[in-house]
Amino acid sequence: MHKGSILAADIGGTNVRLGAYVEGALVGSARYSTKTDGALLDLMHGFAEGMAMPPEVVVAAAAGPVANNAVELTNAKQTLCGAELQDATGAKEARIINDFAAAAWATMAPAPEHLQVLQGAAQPPVGTRLVIGPGTGLGVGALAHVEGRYASLPGEGGHVGIAPRNRRELAVFEALRAHWPEVFFGDSLVIEAEGILSGTGLPFLYRAVQDVQGSGSAQPDAASIMQAAKDQSDACAVETVAIFKAHLAKVAGDQALALNAAGVFLVGGVAMKNAWLFDAAFVEGFGKGGRYDAERAGLNLYLLNVENFGLEGAHTYAEQLAAAL
Repeated sequence: MHKGSILAADIGGTNVRLGAYVEGALVGSARYSTKTDGALLDLMHGFAEGMAMPPEVVVAAAAGPVANNAVELTNAKQTLCGAELQDATGAKEARIINDFAAAAWATMAPAPEHLQVLQGAAQPPVGTRLVIGPGTGLGVGALAHVEGRYASLPGEGGHVGIAPRNRRELAVFEALRAHWPEVFFGDSLVIEAEGILSGTGLPFLYRAVQDVQGSGSAQPDAASIMQAAKDQSDACAVETVAIFKAHLAKVAGDQALALNAAGVFLVGGVAMKNAWLFDAAFVEGFGKGGRYDAERAGLNLYLLNVENFGLEGAHTYAEQLAAAL
């Protein structure tokens, strides 16, 4: 464990979470709004100034594509550059990684009480790990295991294409185009997975279901839609969440198969607050893959109940960097 000080950050489309660590222990934290509390660089500079020990290593996990140690957030008008972050904090090393690369690092050694087994082994075996989590957007990350070592894989798996599974969904996807045309692939009915598998996309999907059902004009938020579906109190919410659940299971299974993942982890606030989604029907949908049904049914599938998984993952990655200094 690194003896010095580490500053870790989890930067999403809605919240910024900062943590100060000394010898592996969290000794200070703060939370801000990504959209209203100011520039990211200013927030991290101010937090670093308040740390008892100036940070030697800074790692920021951010919700957006990372290139050249810099990021522009996908769902907020914010940017962050590693070189500027290093200058602002005085750290020896400052890195920006994708938020779901950090989420992948959070799967390294989960405590048993933080792991709900949906399918497979009681403890995740050694091997490549996939994380997927609907939040403000749809995050996907992976921790590849090659020649006895782990390495995070950057990517934007939340933006893969998904399409209607049946005639009913054809009508819903056609209606969805009127509400959020930007997520469609050209003039097809293929959309970005994030277009419905996220807190941002769920209300758009709900309105499309309303159009098809011909019922009501209410515009609830994602949390209200989930609750109404759980309570069976709103037919539009029930259908909306059924579509959400089916496609989330399919996307998770597809990407796990592509990586030959030894473990698949559902993460994030939406997953933790709605564990009821991950029932036998979800697991069955995860396992449906045509001629690869048996392979998908043999994959290890878990719900990771760690609230600050992004922050913990950023810290785990920072420890790897610190060890190399």
